[in-house]
Amino acid sequence: MTVIAMNAGTGRTRAGAPQAAVPSGTAGPGSCAGTAATQGAGRSGLELTRRGRFILLGLPALLTAALVLLALCALAAGSLASPAQASAAHEPIDMADYAVSVTVLQGESLWSIASAADPSRDVRDVVSEIVVLNDLGSGIVQAGQRLYVPIQR
Repeated sequence: MTVIAMNAGTGRTRAGAPQAAVPSGTAGPGSCAGTAATQGAGRSGLELTRRGRFILLGLPALLTAALVLLALCALAAGSLASPAQASAAHEPIDMADYAVSVTVLQGESLWSIASAADPSRDVRDVVSEIVVLNDLGSGIVQAGQRLYVPIQR
């Protein structure tokens, strides 16, 4: 009778003479007892090293924390630079201290209104103040239009 034995180290087989019977419970030449296949039967084949656990769990956690911190910084910077905050710091101006309201009559121009409002000043300066006070896009006014005119200094 010929016995084919498997060499555990190389995985090659060899034919040889008949072998003596091996007592039960011990490993014989053809058995796989004591190898990794029978010892780790209850464990999975994947084990993570310390570095692997860090890459799998720690790195995404660090990236998430960095994104949250960046979002909070952007929110804080945006709320500090908000135009709403800039305009809320000033109190409304009482126009009665700086200008009077005038209704434009038929045939009047900004030049005639400015010269009547402050004859002691240069009319061009008064016209430009009227344009700024009323946020006018042009120097044309309509009859019945209400304008703020600077008070004489």
